[in-house]
Amino acid sequence: MKIIKFLFSQGLVITFLLAGFNVFAADQSICHSGAKILLDNNGSLRSCQLKSDYDVNSIQCKGNAPINFYNNDHLESCVLAKSTSIGMIKCQQNALISFFIDGKLKSCTTPDN
Repeated sequence: MKIIKFLFSQGLVITFLLAGFNVFAADQSICHSGAKILLDNNGSLRSCQLKSDYDVNSIQCKGNAPINFYNNDHLESCVLAKSTSIGMIKCQQNALISFFIDGKLKSCTTPDN
């Protein structure tokens, strides 16, 4: 009986973990209604115009602006809703920020200081 309870509880843990991974993928609900939406072959969101500000991996992307994802659901690019720092690099609000597929910063506009 103890083995059955153990296996059942482990099954529940695995189910919750697997379900949790899908939560991180952006879906079409973040897109502005009526905007052109592009999906990858696997059905994940590739790009659209955001309906409102959207937080992804500590990056706040600006609403009513384009957002792009890689097919692994990592952020490719967006317009920053507020200034942010990536390591030692400061990136300016209302400017494009882009990342490599592995999540490392590719480019951003730095403030004129």
